Amino acid sequence: MSRNVFGKEVFTTLEEMVVPEHTALMIVDPQNDFCSPGGCFDRLPDADMSLVKPFIENTARLLSAARQAKVMVIFTKATNYPGGIYKSAPDLARKIEYLDPDAPLICAYGQWGDEIIDGLKPLPGEIVISKNRHSSFAGTHLDMLLRSNGIKTVIVTGIATERCVLATIAGAIAHDYYVVVPRDCVASAKLNIHNAALLVMSANLMKDEFTTSERIIKAWQTYKSGNRATKTSA
Repeated sequence: MSRNVFGKEVFTTLEEMVVPEHTALMIVDPQNDFCSPGGCFDRLPDADMSLVKPFIENTARLLSAARQAKVMVIFTKATNYPGGIYKSAPDLARKIEYLDPDAPLICAYGQWGDEIIDGLKPLPGEIVISKNRHSSFAGTHLDMLLRSNGIKTVIVTGIATERCVLATIAGAIAHDYYVVVPRDCVASAKLNIHNAALLVMSANLMKDEFTTSERIIKAWQTYKSGNRATKTSA
């Protein structure tokens, strides 16, 4: 249960943190270049795409439950524009080493690789934020959006675990949100680095912040049932 610490209400359980009225579900970069056969990640010489299919399936279930619970849903896209107009020299240096040196711009604007995959398409009216750095908070209006809608907790899902997901989690922590990570709803093309990133997350989050999609869905269902019972008894 919540505690009073220095005169402030502090949530200590998952059920308190993911109350629909103050929770947003973020799906970070579910794009073809990261998730689909033939995309950028799939073409990496050492790619292991075995995590992607379960990530999509688990996240789709969580997304459906979020919509039913009236939770705010936010998608991000790692969009890159022609000529590397938003790319700094240090950022390009990292991309050249990690990706094709002759084609360092993945998720190119207007191209197939930039599109969100069919299994996790936004509905009309759901928010899609384009970003140019790993963190979804860097150079975007995400924090303003969350605060304007009374959001206290951000559930972070997406790809890649060790890059944009981890950076977004760090950004959310720095902006003073509760951060819930369903570890079955994040993925990477590199299993060993994915596992290392999960270890880093677990060291920075409360036990109930580092959880599973099943527990979050159950919390929403219990919350909905409790509200229905209260209204019936009234």
